[in-house]
Amino acid sequence: GICGSGLINIVAGLLEVGVIGQNGKFNTNLRTKRIRKGSDGYEYVLAWAPETQIGKDIAITEVDIDNLIRAKAAMYAGCQTLVKSVGISCSDLEQVIIAGAFGSNIDIEKSIIIGLLPDIPRDRFIFIGNGSLLGARLTSFSRDLLDDARRVANMMTNFELSVNVDFMNNYTASLFLPHPNAEEFPSVYKRLGKLQKVRG
Repeated sequence: GICGSGLINIVAGLLEVGVIGQNGKFNTNLRTKRIRKGSDGYEYVLAWAPETQIGKDIAITEVDIDNLIRAKAAMYAGCQTLVKSVGISCSDLEQVIIAGAFGSNIDIEKSIIIGLLPDIPRDRFIFIGNGSLLGARLTSFSRDLLDDARRVANMMTNFELSVNVDFMNNYTASLFLPHPNAEEFPSVYKRLGKLQKVRG
């Protein structure tokens, strides 16, 4: 199979070179044997059987891409809805802290290209690895940090996205690569436009 961070890189690459459109569907007009009809619809062969250790073709399907698009749409729409609820936009974020093993393996640029992360200056993204373990370690050595953690925990509220109209609207709009609103992803649209000119 293909890991999550690998899937992000593949979909970003396919979008950049025009193999898929913003809707995640393959451009079947391309003259390549890599795009073919499979059991789940169209697929793109990433590696032919002789190139793999399993002796089978490795392919990404439109179903795989659609699943990724729905997951990234939920994440991005959640971010948009949350920041709007406090009166700011994604561009106002000073830092985006990415935790967990998956987070430490994702490519920021590729994640922005598909619309998973907001198109903001790249130096605002910070990887911290296992955030819960780091937090537990820090609070076990510092009474002040433990008090801060309790204070922050008491300030938390529940923000139910499943019944939020803004979230549903943002989610629907985010079901494209990267997003139908070019103003949300200016650097990506600029890059895709340049690549399209090169391809003719």
